[in-house]
Amino acid sequence: MRHLEKHLYSIGALVLVMGALLLSIGLTSSGCEASDNFDSRVACRHYCAKEFDCNNDDPTSGEAADCVSACRDSIEDNCGNENQGAANDKIEECVDKDCLDFWACMVFEAAPECFDFVGQQ
Repeated sequence: MRHLEKHLYSIGALVLVMGALLLSIGLTSSGCEASDNFDSRVACRHYCAKEFDCNNDDPTSGEAADCVSACRDSIEDNCGNENQGAANDKIEECVDKDCLDFWACMVFEAAPECFDFVGQQ
């Protein structure tokens, strides 16, 4: 009987450890997504500022907000978590270029749906 109790204790401990591990993975994944969403907010603001600048446009606050919203919707909702970080990085790479190179740069071959917002304004 004592052997059975030790065995059940071991199984219970294993289940507890596995549950904690799964919870940890879930929290880490959520943290990454939250971080990527924050990065998208920043990257999309940079994109929209560059887009309006390259188009010699002085947007209203509503137009600027609409641009950021369209950008974030594409990246956060259509891009998939596995591509979101790379899409944000690509935007940050592109906004540092001159206007001609900026437009050529704004292509995300890994997941084109991430950049559905490009040129909508």
